[in-house]
Amino acid sequence: MHRPRALGLALALLAALPAHADDVDVPELGVRLTGLPSGAVKPQVAARAGGDELSMGLGEAVLTVYREDTPAPAGSDVASPAYRAGLDARFGDRIDSKDQGAPTTLAGHSAWTVVDLRRDDGEHAQYLCVTYVIVDQHLYRLVVRASANGPRPAEFDALVRTMSDITFEPVRRGPQNATPASVQR
Repeated sequence: MHRPRALGLALALLAALPAHADDVDVPELGVRLTGLPSGAVKPQVAARAGGDELSMGLGEAVLTVYREDTPAPAGSDVASPAYRAGLDARFGDRIDSKDQGAPTTLAGHSAWTVVDLRRDDGEHAQYLCVTYVIVDQHLYRLVVRASANGPRPAEFDALVRTMSDITFEPVRRGPQNATPASVQR
């Protein structure tokens, strides 16, 4: 008899909780995404030339995380302008991380982050945040992109926060590690 009232109270309390999706483990890349914003599309993982890439969207923004399969050459350092210039050329971005950006840390690892804004026609803007980090001798490239007519989309900021809260784990591959967020190899 009191069940409908209890259910209504429970729903009211749940509605007051912060809107976050579940944390997501991505064993193919050795990453864990925490505090995903509500409305974020479940990450999808696909094989890409030389590595694996996670992609997920939130409104007008997209987060990608790429992990190279081949270990970075000995002595590679994202703090090196020459190394970053080579990465920019390889990935074909219109950013110049050789001369732009700043040293940052990501999950306790030295990283380099560039935030860029390009206006195409005065109103239309392209927002970009790129972070390079080497973890367990492998290069990771994390990118958040968004397009907007007007102010920077809140979804861009939400995915940058998600990117900042990433944790790294040992890579696990194989059918036993398949998750809804991943594509079996």
